[in-house]
Amino acid sequence: MPNQQNKTKLFLLVLIPIISLLSGCEFKDIDKNVFVSMIGIDKSEEEGKPYKITLKLYVPTSSFKQSPEPEYSYISQSGETLTEAIRILETYSDKELEFGHTKLIVIGEELLKEKKAMELLDFLMRRPDIQLISWVAVGRPSAEKIVKMVPQGENAAYPALFNYFDGIGTESQYIVSTYLFDFARRLKESGIDTILPIIEIKKEESHFEVNKSVILTNGGEPHELDTYATLLVNMILKNVEVADLFVKKEGHYFFTKIDSIKSKYKVKILDNNQVELDIKIHLNGFISESKKALDPEELTYYNQLFKQEGKENFKKALSELTKKGYDPIGFGLDYKARTWHNDRMSDEEWKEAYKNAKIKVEVIPGLKSTGAIQ
Repeated sequence: MPNQQNKTKLFLLVLIPIISLLSGCEFKDIDKNVFVSMIGIDKSEEEGKPYKITLKLYVPTSSFKQSPEPEYSYISQSGETLTEAIRILETYSDKELEFGHTKLIVIGEELLKEKKAMELLDFLMRRPDIQLISWVAVGRPSAEKIVKMVPQGENAAYPALFNYFDGIGTESQYIVSTYLFDFARRLKESGIDTILPIIEIKKEESHFEVNKSVILTNGGEPHELDTYATLLVNMILKNVEVADLFVKKEGHYFFTKIDSIKSKYKVKILDNNQVELDIKIHLNGFISESKKALDPEELTYYNQLFKQEGKENFKKALSELTKKGYDPIGFGLDYKARTWHNDRMSDEEWKEAYKNAKIKVEVIPGLKSTGAIQ
């Protein structure tokens, strides 16, 4: 028995020093981290360093009541690669840069023209600390200016720019919200192109303006959509639930409030690989404004005007996209889903057929009233 006790004591004497040498989980106090809210990536003006990264950092505060005005700090650095620029930026702060709370990635307009979207995507997708649900947008005139601007009325808890994309703040029909994971899917997948919102600063630099978009292809030139074209594409993609559309025909000029939008589309292959794009859109709502008096008894007539105007506008917008080979809606994916691999056109054949596609648009109007006038 004593021999057994001696063995136990010897075991404990050996075990205790070993346990004391083991390290626990690595943990850093929160005050040793600084959180990045936005990333701006621009074209650098330094030779040999094509990228310039700007980070918007939250400034820690014990109470938002003590700091009603938003406080941020900014650091910028150019580099030969994005990773190099980030590594140098880490030396600018005594705290560790934490990207886990980054919600917006802004790409400068000039950098976008350099056709380096795939290089940017490679960096963003490889970093495990950048969320795939971060939004991606284009900054005009530069990502740095967008990231550094603090508009009037912004609070310290939540940057105002986030409200444009999260669906909790403004719900504009002209805003496109693109997540990083969708940006990656569209850029890599054949048969659908990436669409990104454009963030602009008004001349007085008091607020942002987000009502245009840009279409990107892998290696192609960016194509900008104006405000109305962005709205029409949003409606086909069912990114919006309500919209305002105008009708200007036969001496009438009135606006409609659409509170129900249902769209569907499919690709038909006719003889000799002729492509037909078949789009059907149901639009229900009421007339919200008119330049002249309207007769409620003529509601059927106003619906016909609305149908003609809608058909012309949708067809015009889609024709401009197809002729230039841009496909943000995903007609190419629909074609591949409806055909067997052996019977399918090659990507190059599809692109050529898509540019010469016939467009068939059917608008089913549902204006319920001419509006209520007391």
